[in-house]
Amino acid sequence: MYGKRAGVVGISMLIAALLGGCAETETPERSAAPASEAAVPNGQAASSVREYTGSGEAWTARYAMYIPEGGGKMRGRLTVHYEEPGSAPTGELKYSYYGTDIESGSGTMDVKQSPAEALYLLRDLTTTEYSPDEAGTVELLLIWDEGGRTETIRLEPKET
Repeated sequence: MYGKRAGVVGISMLIAALLGGCAETETPERSAAPASEAAVPNGQAASSVREYTGSGEAWTARYAMYIPEGGGKMRGRLTVHYEEPGSAPTGELKYSYYGTDIESGSGTMDVKQSPAEALYLLRDLTTTEYSPDEAGTVELLLIWDEGGRTETIRLEPKET
């Protein structure tokens, strides 16, 4: 009887540790975006990279899709850079984005200290098999300063 309980407790702890690790990748203080070469899943060469860029009054934004050569899982990466003078915001940073040919998403980042060079990695996600259609626009909403400030940025396809 105690052996079964110990096994169940052990498995429960293992599952909690694994899930805790997954949650950690979604919510830690993220500060810098790795180089685009590192963005392709499993070290595959990217056959195409689709980028969207835009700017508002306080922020500039970049969304990039990396599609592996020969097909496979696409990786999407969303970064924002705080442009105003002084230190970059800390505290809760909320975001929501959507576009015609990208996955949509939203989230909240709890920033404990201003990131180096005021660069925030909001999203780094490998999706399922994906083949984008036409390059549309991406709408990004940012909320910071305890909800006191908001900005909407339209990201346009970057000319290659």
